[in-house]
Amino acid sequence: MPPISELPPDALPVPAMNGAPPSGYAQILLRVLAISGYGLWIWLGMALVLGMEQIGGCGMRMPLILGSVLVGAGLLLVGLRLSATTDWYGWQPERNRPPTRALLMALVTFLPVLVLLLGDRHGHLAAMRLAGVALLLCSLVSLVYTAYRYRRRLSPGMQRVASSLPVSRLVTAWYGGGLWLWLCTMVQGGPQPPHRAYPWILLLLALALLLGLLEGMRWQSLGGPPGAGVRVPPTRYLAALLVYVLPCAALLLTERYGGGLLAAAVAVPSCLFGKMLEQRVYEKALAGAFSAAG
Repeated sequence: MPPISELPPDALPVPAMNGAPPSGYAQILLRVLAISGYGLWIWLGMALVLGMEQIGGCGMRMPLILGSVLVGAGLLLVGLRLSATTDWYGWQPERNRPPTRALLMALVTFLPVLVLLLGDRHGHLAAMRLAGVALLLCSLVSLVYTAYRYRRRLSPGMQRVASSLPVSRLVTAWYGGGLWLWLCTMVQGGPQPPHRAYPWILLLLALALLLGLLEGMRWQSLGGPPGAGVRVPPTRYLAALLVYVLPCAALLLTERYGGGLLAAAVAVPSCLFGKMLEQRVYEKALAGAFSAAG
C-alpha cells in the first residue's frame, strides 16, 4: 500500500484501507476545499479560453483570489499538524526531502493565477488569454495526475474499488467550484444584462446529477460480489441531502423567486459539509470492507 505522503488531496487515505481509523473531519474538509479551489480555477480558465474576460458581467479578481485560498488550504495540513502523517502533496518539510512531482505541479498552477491578477489590473488581454489556457490545463493535469498516480499504487482489488476516482474527482471539482463561482457572482451583484442565470443553473444541475451517479457507482463497487455488499449507513443519505438536494433546490428557487445571494450562501456550505460527511462515511465503510475481506 502507498504511504500517506503519496495521496492526492481528495483521495482515500491509506489508513482507511488497512483497517486503521479514517481521516478526521478537519483533514477531509481541507481536502474538499482544495478540490473546490481547483474546480473554481477550471471554470475561470474555461471562461478565458472562450474569450470571456468577465463571467456574468462580473470581474474575475475575487474568484481568482478565492480559488488560491481554497487550493492553499492544504498547506494547513502541514502548519496545523492535524496528525503525525499530515503533509502537502507528499512533502513534509521536517524530513528534508525534495519536493514531489505532485507538489511541483500544484505550485506551478499558482503562476498563471498571478499573471491573471496582474493582467486584470493592467488590461493585458492577450496575456490573460494565454494564462487562462495555462490555468485550465495545469488544474486539470494536477487533478488527474494525482488520481491516476494514486490508483497505480493500489492493489488490484483496491484499483477496482477506485476505478471511477479520476472522473468522480473532476466532476466533484467542477460542481463544487461552480457553486463557489456562483457565490462570487452573487456577491458582486449577480449576472448583469444581457447575461442570465438560467443556463448556469441548468449546467450545475446536470453536474449534480452526474456526480450523484458517479458516487452511486463508487458505493456499488465498494459492495463487491452480490450478497457481500457493504451496508449503506443512514448518514450517507444525510450527506446526499446536503450535497445534491439542498443546493439544487436553492438553484431552482433562485431562478423562480430571486434571492440568489442568500441561496448561494446556503448551497456552498451545504455542499462543502455534505462532501466532508460523505467522504468520512465512505472511508469508514471502506475500512470495514477491508477488515471483512481480511
